[in-house]
Amino acid sequence: MNTLSKLRALFGKTGSPEPDSPEPEFLRFKAVAGTLPQLPDTSPNKKMLADLLGRDPKLVRWDEIQAGQIALVEVMPLEMLQARFGSLSEEYEAVTGGKPFVHGAFPDPPKAPEGWRAGVVNLIEELAKFRRAKLLFERRRSIVGFIIGFILPAVVLFGFWHSLSVSQSEPPPLWHSLVFAGIVGAGFSVLTRLYSLAWSKLTSQIEDVDAFAMGLWINCFLSVAKGVIAAYVIYLLFTSGLLKGALFPAFNSPTPKTPPENSFVQLFTQEPKESVDMAKLLIWAFIAGFAERLVPDKLSRLAGEAASDAKKKK
Repeated sequence: MNTLSKLRALFGKTGSPEPDSPEPEFLRFKAVAGTLPQLPDTSPNKKMLADLLGRDPKLVRWDEIQAGQIALVEVMPLEMLQARFGSLSEEYEAVTGGKPFVHGAFPDPPKAPEGWRAGVVNLIEELAKFRRAKLLFERRRSIVGFIIGFILPAVVLFGFWHSLSVSQSEPPPLWHSLVFAGIVGAGFSVLTRLYSLAWSKLTSQIEDVDAFAMGLWINCFLSVAKGVIAAYVIYLLFTSGLLKGALFPAFNSPTPKTPPENSFVQLFTQEPKESVDMAKLLIWAFIAGFAERLVPDKLSRLAGEAASDAKKKK
């Protein structure tokens, strides 16, 4: 291992993202500071750096480490500046998916010692910005996930309690069950997609994290609304006979009444033949809410088949 590689190992930079806790980074920072000469007495950062190095590692914040790293740049020899520049460039590429200074705003690599110092300071500040954005991104995602994860089991428990508490003579309307299954399916889908959303090249560019969080909420509510609509549409596909088979629920024929019921009321008062058909209906309503493309794809196929039939009749 050459001197440059040893210096990069000392900084602890291998291209991987920063740890969540600043303590490991602060310990590496102290190790680097111990290998460098002290700041000159005329430096405005001398007292700040001395106070920082005497702090409890568990109480140090990321922004304080950043300030200390920038202060150390003043006394770094050229070889260490080059190693630091290289390690920060690798980390920048790992976090953002692109190389730094690609637009020619800064020479890469620098040509003079002052250029190396300015480059290191710039990369430290850029990575600190991305670290803050990542932290805010993960906090917003966790808050949204926690709230939805709390609401969804509450909805499930309330649905079961409501179903069991009503009397047998007045069972809940079928549309209650469809709404329930559609919401639960859509909510489960939202949680699955939410926690698969990870820090990436795209999200590393997010600066307005509040707008990102608002977008998450809007997406979640729209997904739940689409799930409820999809549950109703798949019910109509079953009752219309457009979806038939052993996998799908069967329904009793509407009982004639005097005076006769409105046909629209009859449509939404049909009941599954047996309990197994009710189970199939709820499962398919859940799937319709969970798999957002299930109902739209089926409707697209039906529209295509209708268009083909119309062409054949001409």
